[in-house]
Parts: sequence; C-alpha cells; structure tokens
Amino acid sequence: MAIRLQEVKILPEHIMRLQLKNAAEKYSKYVGCDILIIYSKSKNTPYENYEFMAEEEHFQHLAGVKYPQGAKLFYEKCLNGDISLRDIVPVENMKTTSSKIEVLPQAIDMYAAKMYKIGEKDLETLKNRFTMGIGNSSTIMGFDRRDQILPIPITVMNRKITDFCSEPCSIFVVMKKKIGIERYNELVYEKTKDIFSKIDLDDSIKNKIDWSR
Repeated sequence: MAIRLQEVKILPEHIMRLQLKNAAEKYSKYVGCDILIIYSKSKNTPYENYEFMAEEEHFQHLAGVKYPQGAKLFYEKCLNGDISLRDIVPVENMKTTSSKIEVLPQAIDMYAAKMYKIGEKDLETLKNRFTMGIGNSSTIMGFDRRDQILPIPITVMNRKITDFCSEPCSIFVVMKKKIGIERYNELVYEKTKDIFSKIDLDDSIKNKIDWSR
C-alpha cells in the first residue's frame, strides 16, 4: 500500500519564515560544496562512500517551492528572513510544502549526522524518484543524479528513512570541499574523535581526501 505524507496543518506564516531562515542558515554551511559521506552497516563491514553537491538553487526544491523569481533569490530571501507567504509558491499544494518546511532545518543538518543514517532507496513508495536517502525516524532527504556531475538533494519529507530504504547504514564521516577542489579538506562530522585512526578505508576512498589538511 502506498505511503502518504503525514497529515499536517498549514504552518502560520511567521513559523514558515522562521523555519526557512533556520534551514537556509544550516544549508549555507555547505552551499557551493561537494559533500563526502563515509558509511557502513557496522564497524566490522566494508566502508562505502557517497558524494553529492549542494548549490543555492537546490534549496527551493527541498522546501517544495517553485519561486517565480528564481531559486537563488528564494534562497537569499530565506537566508535574510525576508520571506512572506506570497513567496511560498508550492510545487504540489500548500499542505505538502508546509510539511516539508516544518522538518527542513532538521533534515538538512549534516553537522548533526549522528542523528541520521544513509541508505539506497529500494522500497517502492510514493512517486518520489530519488536514489539515496539520509534520514532518521521522522524525516528523510532524498538525492538523485540530474544534469550535474554529482547527485543533488531533491526532496525532504516528514517520513522515516525505513519507509524508503530497507537497510539504512550508520554514517561515520562527513567531509566537504568547495566545488572544483580536487580533494575533501574539511571535516564536518565524525562518529567518534580521531575516527580515521580507527577505521580501515579502501584506497578509492582515501584518494578522495586531502590528508595534509
């Protein structure tokens, strides 16, 4: 049976503005960056990696909005707290958009990756066509490869990750680098302190990291 988004009331305008500003501030920490996620089912199984890129124009998709004056301006207005209800033009309907905005700050916070798992979307649910998800028991952010070199974030939902991914894995490391830089040089999150001295990575992952950072 298809899974529906949880029923929610439409948020008041001031709450939407606050949530969008909060989310935009979190998103700004890795706008213009590629993100590397190192994950595994457990510390005793091989480590895998997933990369995605985050740009200003992707933010409105996560909010379920199609702003008439452009995605970049929408992100800037959210970041400045200068958004109004008339700016929030839903892709589907206002209830769906409101449900996304309600969980958006939580769903996109890669600096709080301890609360999340990552998994391949292998369960047929809804009409969403993302291929990887990062989430927990209350929210998920979906990724897919479009026209860009790397996958991009395309959706946020107030659903648990296991609605979409049958085998979500623990996140051990999150790193970032500016788009165009060859290797990842900034640590965003590590599951435990000095994580790289405790895990055995394949050379294909090691070669993506700037060890001189």
